Amino acid sequence: MNKILRKNIVAIILPITLLGMPSCAVIGGADSEGRTQHVDGVMWNNKKSIDFKEVLKQEVASDKTRLVFIRKNDNHSEQTSTNISINNRFQVSLHANNYTVVDSCTGRNQLSAQATGFKNNNLLADKQDYQLQGGQTYFFYVEMDGTGESTLTQITPDSASPLLANKSYQSHQISRVVPNCPAPVAAMPTVIPPLTVEKETPVLTEKVTIDLEVLFETDKAVVRPEYYAKVAELAEFMTQYPNTAVTIEGHTDSRGKNSYNQALSQRRVNAVKEVLISQFGIAEGRLTAVGYGESQPKASNNTIEGRQLNRRVVAVVEESLPKL
Repeated sequence: MNKILRKNIVAIILPITLLGMPSCAVIGGADSEGRTQHVDGVMWNNKKSIDFKEVLKQEVASDKTRLVFIRKNDNHSEQTSTNISINNRFQVSLHANNYTVVDSCTGRNQLSAQATGFKNNNLLADKQDYQLQGGQTYFFYVEMDGTGESTLTQITPDSASPLLANKSYQSHQISRVVPNCPAPVAAMPTVIPPLTVEKETPVLTEKVTIDLEVLFETDKAVVRPEYYAKVAELAEFMTQYPNTAVTIEGHTDSRGKNSYNQALSQRRVNAVKEVLISQFGIAEGRLTAVGYGESQPKASNNTIEGRQLNRRVVAVVEESLPKL
């Protein structure tokens, strides 16, 4: 297991990707205190000085439940940061000596905690099912050993209080938890609704090309969670224009065999397509994925700069033609 985790950590550190990264782009980092994080232009305050007692004073709605995740100060590598997911949605990469708070729905919840260094993109790895009641706060203790093996244990409020002392609140990078809680059932008087004017569905009058800026590791076709924000921008645009269809195009530079490049580019656009479907709810029928390999260069392959421009994933969005 140590060998596997070390291998994954090295793969993250080495900036070797098929798709080129502009010279001004930043893969990731933190300030001297580890409070501000940045990944490829997306920045957030990673830690906040918030008294956990003030957080827990806030009332929980009757149709929601509050989850508090606590991680002890184990001083392991940053690549053993713990990916917390709820109901197959990524929430936060929890570092040692921090805690974080998530609002979720009542009823059955699937919780998972796994080391970032494993990078398997499986948000249900080692999941545990919990039946949670509305208006309640639940506490979970996260333990991570040096090999990246994690343990998620539900604890009592009395046990949680000393564990929360002197810990920093870790904010969420880009929240993936989307509560879809049913509204409380209540008897309502019969009301005649006012007349409403239906809004016209927006129409995309011109074809739009979006550079997704998703970077892959060498010979890999897995979209890492830190690039979900780029894919989310495309999903949001498609939501604004619900009658559009998208062709996801993958391109490479000319290094390597043409057949190899074509197959690799196809696997990668398939991975982007799957993220749009599984993580952002885009209908599969609106998506087409095509890998072009090295056949459509954007610039010369004789220079480093030109090859960077040629390693790209783009989305071509256009209004769907009505079916006859």
